[in-house]
Amino acid sequence: KVLIAAAVAASCIAPQAFAQTNGASGFTGFSATANANASTSSTEVSGSGAYVDMGKSSQDVSLQAAYGFAMGNNYVLGLGATYALGDLKFGSASAGSLSASLKGKDAYSIYLEPGYAFSSSTLVYAKLAYLGMKGEAEGSSRGSEDFSGVGYGVGVRHKLNKNLFLQGEITQADYSGETVAGTSFKPSGTTGTVGIGYQF
Repeated sequence: KVLIAAAVAASCIAPQAFAQTNGASGFTGFSATANANASTSSTEVSGSGAYVDMGKSSQDVSLQAAYGFAMGNNYVLGLGATYALGDLKFGSASAGSLSASLKGKDAYSIYLEPGYAFSSSTLVYAKLAYLGMKGEAEGSSRGSEDFSGVGYGVGVRHKLNKNLFLQGEITQADYSGETVAGTSFKPSGTTGTVGIGYQF
């Protein structure tokens, strides 16, 4: 009788324990997010025998689409992309005969996002991304060039209910150097993001 009672108790407790530890289930599948971003940039500029650093703070909004894959009870691997709806401002500067400015348009990212779910409502994650944008610059003349780079950061996502969630993250972006309008630009920056999303 004791064994039977123990077996019945185990059969009742085990599913509940699994449900409590299977946090990954809350963050799998397709999701869409709208983000507000605040960025601080620093750009190395050289040309005409001169060198200068320039920086700028800017804000924009972006759209994000992602899919989460459960990698165990508590681990989630996200694959996604973002697209910025506004321009990234990298500032302007002058030194001697060098005068330059740069802004980024159509910025996007494609990323991997390994995460750990403490519960079905809270996920912390790291991010590794490929970045791209169209840089419009003024140097000795005007021009544009495609910039690419890498981004990395950390974030947290919290469910408000079964579908709706909030997220916040901070990321670092490092772009490769490109020459535009006779001037070399190498932008980088740090971005803080807050967003609201829907898990389908």
